[in-house]
Amino acid sequence: MKAKHIIREAGRVAGRTACILMTGTAAAISAVISMTGCAGKGDTPDYSNSKYWYIAKHTQETDEGVADIFYVCSTETTGRVNAEGDTVHFADIDSPADRAALYGEMHGVDSLLCPPNCDFYSPYYRQATIEGLLRDTAQFIERSRKATEDIKRAFDYYMRHLNKGRRFVLAGYSQGGFAVVELLKGLTAEQARQMVAAYIIGYQVTEEDLRYPFILAAQSASDTGVTICYNSVAGTDGAADILSGKTAIGINPANWQTDGTAATYIYDFGGACDTLTARLDTLTHLTVIEGYRGACPLIPFVGKEGNYHCLEIPLYYRSLRENISLRCEGSARVLLR
Repeated sequence: MKAKHIIREAGRVAGRTACILMTGTAAAISAVISMTGCAGKGDTPDYSNSKYWYIAKHTQETDEGVADIFYVCSTETTGRVNAEGDTVHFADIDSPADRAALYGEMHGVDSLLCPPNCDFYSPYYRQATIEGLLRDTAQFIERSRKATEDIKRAFDYYMRHLNKGRRFVLAGYSQGGFAVVELLKGLTAEQARQMVAAYIIGYQVTEEDLRYPFILAAQSASDTGVTICYNSVAGTDGAADILSGKTAIGINPANWQTDGTAATYIYDFGGACDTLTARLDTLTHLTVIEGYRGACPLIPFVGKEGNYHCLEIPLYYRSLRENISLRCEGSARVLLR
């Protein structure tokens, strides 16, 4: 589930400077380790402490149409051995190395996806590390559930103290997508009313998930209060069961269609200039990409060529950013009625 080698470059590729209210460099990350409220030894993070947030403000609070993005990172960290000689399978969010790994994705995704009418919030959390996935998929899922408890606490703090009544977008990539599905299951009616949409990137939404009242499949580019879910492959034989094996919904992020209509577009991430065609396979709910000529690392837990999990954001970053903005604007009109 690692996307860091691509996403960390996103800030430089996008060329946009965010107003970072949290740690901005590896040096700054090291500097805050001496602060109180550390969670590196398994302590529950105190989300009233700004060191456990990446926050980028792109708007003024009085701007009409302003919304927030609450983003949950994918798996960016590796296991470690503690002072007692035990292997720890959760991120140490006071460790400079783990913080830098998470920060790289946070900043990259903010730079690529956050439109000018949104602010960006992303919590540092004790995510399950990659080794567990490589050794025992079922155990990794259980660890992800434990990690999601941090996300639930962070979201609760965000809603109580940071949101201030604004509309919000939920978004999560890979393990982060898992966490966002869990957040959706626990939304209150008032929170669901404030939610513009949820983006489950590189993970699945199952039939069981759809039984929850506020998990509704997106059907178009502009519907609101819905859940967007997609997984990308070169062919359906490149699918990974842990990511999409049980998914019950899907939408093509290149044209926001659910009927298999193909979309042709120019892929220009990182200086590329490829003409791609994306179509939704309506049986598997996977987005099938044709024409991609760049590199895509073979992901160990997938073990197959043609799975584009590491490219889920770069493949569609322009479309995603425009779509987030469009849905936010549409949600604003609905609230004004």
